[in-house]
Amino acid sequence: MIEKFIHIAEENISDPAGKKFLLAVSGGIDSVVLAHLFASWKVNFSVAHCNFKLRSSESDEDEKFVRELSQKLDVPFYLNTFDTEKYAADNKISIQMAARDLRYEWFKKLLKEKKFDYL
Repeated sequence: MIEKFIHIAEENISDPAGKKFLLAVSGGIDSVVLAHLFASWKVNFSVAHCNFKLRSSESDEDEKFVRELSQKLDVPFYLNTFDTEKYAADNKISIQMAARDLRYEWFKKLLKEKKFDYL
């Protein structure tokens, strides 16, 4: 699986060794596997995690898990904690839309400030 991932990634990204990747990791199985695949690929990547504070202690446990995963993989970790419910109420939008807006805005800011090539 690792070799197949690397082959497909390198077919689609020219000069990956010279690029910086920002990987959004929720703590779910898909993003955690992707983080391990990126680590095996040996490219320059960092992890970004959003804590939307929507599931009480579960949200905090996800944050802790992703932080520890980043340490284990020895990659930079970026965290943003949001008051998603307040943002949704203030903007009269759903929780899902609020989380998406907050996440995308923060990712866009990180890409620019830290000069990432890919998200």
